[in-house]
Amino acid sequence: MSLFTSILNRIKKLVMAFTANHIEGQTSQNNTPLSPNQLTVMEIEVLLSMIKRTTFLGEDIEPLYNLVNKLQNQHIEQSK
Repeated sequence: MSLFTSILNRIKKLVMAFTANHIEGQTSQNNTPLSPNQLTVMEIEVLLSMIKRTTFLGEDIEPLYNLVNKLQNQHIEQSK
């Protein structure tokens, strides 16, 4: 149970860090074209927001943590 709580807290911190650094109306996006299968900054924001509002089972926490990490890194790279 302690591991579950620890991982859940990490996910919450990642999502909260994302939302704390997000400024409404910020449009500093990279001008490099995206492949058709690559997510846009807006699509990543929608996914992270949906993850933030959802409850997950214990078995889903570690894969979800890894997914949120990848999404956040991709968002940071595209926002440069």
